Amino acid sequence: MIEKRFLKLNNSQQILVLTIFLLAIKEVNSLALKTRSPHTPSRLVGWSDFKSNKSSCTDIIHERIDSHSQSNNLQSLKTAVPVSQTQTIAIMEGNKKTSMKDDQHRKKITTNQLILQTAVPAMMNLAIAPLVSSVETMWIGRMGDALALAGQSAASTAFLTCFYFLSFLPTIAAPMVASSFGAGKHDETRKKISETLSMCNILGLLGMLLMTLQPRFVLRMVLAADAPAMTVAIPYLRLRALSMIPALVTATGFAAFRGTLDTKTPLKISAGASVIKLLLDPLFIFKSPFLAAGATLATFCSEVFASIMNVVTLSKRNLIEFKLVSKPPARDVLVPLLTGGGVMAIRQIAINLCTIASSRYALGIGKDGGISAAAYGIVMQIYTIGFVVHVAMQGAAAAIIPSELAKSGDRKAQNVADRLFGWSMLTGLTLGLLQYFAVPHLIPLFTTLPAVQEAVRKPAVISAILHVVNGPRFVGEGQMIGLKSFRELTAITCVGMCILLGFLKSSLGQSLEGVMISNLIFCSYQTVALLIHYFMFGKLSRKRIQQHTNDAKSQ
Repeated sequence: MIEKRFLKLNNSQQILVLTIFLLAIKEVNSLALKTRSPHTPSRLVGWSDFKSNKSSCTDIIHERIDSHSQSNNLQSLKTAVPVSQTQTIAIMEGNKKTSMKDDQHRKKITTNQLILQTAVPAMMNLAIAPLVSSVETMWIGRMGDALALAGQSAASTAFLTCFYFLSFLPTIAAPMVASSFGAGKHDETRKKISETLSMCNILGLLGMLLMTLQPRFVLRMVLAADAPAMTVAIPYLRLRALSMIPALVTATGFAAFRGTLDTKTPLKISAGASVIKLLLDPLFIFKSPFLAAGATLATFCSEVFASIMNVVTLSKRNLIEFKLVSKPPARDVLVPLLTGGGVMAIRQIAINLCTIASSRYALGIGKDGGISAAAYGIVMQIYTIGFVVHVAMQGAAAAIIPSELAKSGDRKAQNVADRLFGWSMLTGLTLGLLQYFAVPHLIPLFTTLPAVQEAVRKPAVISAILHVVNGPRFVGEGQMIGLKSFRELTAITCVGMCILLGFLKSSLGQSLEGVMISNLIFCSYQTVALLIHYFMFGKLSRKRIQQHTNDAKSQ
């Protein structure tokens, strides 16, 4: 409507209106510059509108000016147009310089927000699994059978050992996805996710067949052949093995989402799957002939639901190609997957040996009718509730650092890594204090047997100290995974494994408290070694980044 009225005016009236408009912009912008708060980014009145309609407004101005070029007033107006724009741009440049401190402050907030937005949903997601597992342990504990608890603990440890050994591909998938997605290579991202899913299906099938056909062989990793808990653990493990393929699919889907810095979607999927698990657990445990092993059927139903939701969501976001998922990976993709995955598989074997050795020593202590074994299972359940926070921080580091490196360079990635280490120390200390004060209230929830309750107390306090040590440890591991320093990380882990096995073979391995102390020594070494690597030898070390900067200047 305004444009129509403007065009109906004669030339002199149009020139008068435009002159008033330009003078108004100049005066208002000058006033805005004088009265603007140094802490408030200014928006110059009229400039954004004039700039957005440059093709129309500027053409009209110059058309009217050119048509009346004989007039002195119009000649002065013609020179006023670029002056006004120049003044406005100068004002904007001044505003940009004076608000530099505010921009730096906003960048710091953005880094913290990025860490929190990535880590907090991941923490909540990872916390769901042990909480649901704790509810399962609570239901089985209500059966009043210590052997049932010991068998469930042994079978769960054996299954998780196989799962973590086979899940090295999802572990390296997150940084690969983060690097390609951060660089804007969406086709490459989709291909990596699809090829990883294909490999996980093959590995999951092999793992399921092994645990289903040879459960006693697998359980020998954590139980003696004549252990009383073996009779309970065998049917539990056989049924639990059915969840291997959907569990690996879910792990790969979560890694893919984490690589795109989306940790909210996995949280929603886990929440839905956990509701199914919680509803079915008491039904299968107390109303089916499987007793304690019936809990695995509830787990299978929830894992299938989660895997289907992951695949459907990835498909909707165009992050998966079913053609690639349904066939073995191509050679050009398989080689780097197996190369990096092979090194990480060695590390996973070392971690599994540490877990198996700790479980074996703890479950084989004394002839007390399974009291120490049941106590160890409860200690691990309590510790795992907070342990997921460390794993979430590890995942955040493995995703955010390579993403920032691809987008903003090594300096930005280093700043993010430093911030992650700071957060990890805070979360570790907080978790340690929370568990220490919560232990007396948590123990009665897991068992009604007084002997088991007493056996849990001291090891649970030691595991609280583990939280403080493991905070920076897991961020250190995450940044090495994100930067694909697989060999160095594997070397550090293997040396730590030797240290742990040495202490377990000493007198410390003869008591549950000694087993936990051995693990504390192992984790302390890991933390120190990872920090030394980060600050002195890693890809984001100060010395290496400074050398890159000097090389760039010399060129």
